Amino acid sequence: MELKDALLGDVPTIVASGSVDESTCGVLETALRERLEARYNIVFLELSEVTFMDTAGASVLTAWVQSLGGKGWLGIIAPNASVRRLLEDEKIIGHPNVRLFETAHEARMVTGERQST
Repeated sequence: MELKDALLGDVPTIVASGSVDESTCGVLETALRERLEARYNIVFLELSEVTFMDTAGASVLTAWVQSLGGKGWLGIIAPNASVRRLLEDEKIIGHPNVRLFETAHEARMVTGERQST
C-alpha cells in the first residue's frame, strides 16, 4: 500500500493505493492518527486506487471514526465494488460519521470550493 497526502479544498486527504490488509493497515492507522493529533476532525480518504481491503483495514477505519466521538467525519471517496461491499458489511458506510462520495469532485463540493468557469 502507498499513501499520499493531498488536499480537497482545505480538507486533508489521504490518497491510498494498493492493498489495505493486515500487513499494511498500520501505515493507514498512523496516517489517520496524525490527522487526529493535528486536530483535523474531517478527513477524506481516496480509495479509487485501492485494489483490496480486508477486515483489518476496515477495523482501522472503524476505530478512527469512533475516536472522533461524534465531532467530525470521514469522507470515503470512490471505493471499488469489493471494497465498498466490505465497508458496507462492516457498517462503516452507513455510520453517521462517515460520508461516501463517488468522485473527488463530489467530495470537493462539500468543502465549499468552487470550480472556475
